Amino acid sequence: MGLLSGLEKFGFSLGDIDITEDQNAKKKAAPTKKAGPILPTEEKDFLLKKEVKCAVCDKKFPALVIKGSKAKRMEPDKDLRPRFQGVDVVKYDVYACPYCGYAAMTKSFESLAPSQLKWVREGVCKNFKPSGEDLAARETYTYDQAVDRLKLALVSAMAKRAKLSEKAYICLKIAWLRREQIATTTDFNKDDLEKRNAYKAEMESFYRQAYDGFLKVSSTETPPFYGLGQNTLDYMLANMALYFKDYSTSSKLVASLLTSSNTPANLKDKCYDLKQELVEIAKKQKAEAAAAAAAKKPE
Repeated sequence: MGLLSGLEKFGFSLGDIDITEDQNAKKKAAPTKKAGPILPTEEKDFLLKKEVKCAVCDKKFPALVIKGSKAKRMEPDKDLRPRFQGVDVVKYDVYACPYCGYAAMTKSFESLAPSQLKWVREGVCKNFKPSGEDLAARETYTYDQAVDRLKLALVSAMAKRAKLSEKAYICLKIAWLRREQIATTTDFNKDDLEKRNAYKAEMESFYRQAYDGFLKVSSTETPPFYGLGQNTLDYMLANMALYFKDYSTSSKLVASLLTSSNTPANLKDKCYDLKQELVEIAKKQKAEAAAAAAAKKPE
């Protein structure tokens, strides 16, 4: 299954991708004791419909966005995936035009150079098939809908020859959504096992794309990397490296952050925790190696 599977309904038939290729050559919130405003209880209550004008075809379409004052920030995941009480904000980071197919992260939706506009029209709009869905009737986005929108954003990013940091960030968000979808879906039965495995494989593949992409970004672009500062990126990469058992890279990034005078104190505290985790892993590997060597010795 290709990473961009699911976009066939929009007219795109794309296989595996490699975003690094050069295209030019729940912590739960504690209840408050003080009486205050009634907080939203459903995801739809955190959202509002916004009319967006497409930067490519100039048509207007409805999009769901987060009500900034409603969502309460919580502690992020180790790889800095944002967490808010009551709503998954990652699902609402993309504008996707239902008429021409152009999609992008909300903060860069309107940022198109004349040459990029031409590339998007040739690489996206000519192939796009409108789904015919009534977007105005949507109250929320499902995980599958949100992933489709991010995949469309990735197709547009590749068509407009966006910086690698933007493409890597989109891949990371797709991986985050699939990870959350797997973790929060409780009704997977035996018949759905194949679907769950497909989501898991997709999450792993996009997470790898993001990891490899951001590693390359560190040496080919200057910060900020699509909004990420150097320290933030290094800490995120250190955690991603740990996930992929790339302990050497993780250790180097942690050591660099701990010895740098530019690393904020709160981030250093997180790095100390990560360093301790790496130390424990090293001890375990050493003990396993010693046990294996002892088992091989003749009696």
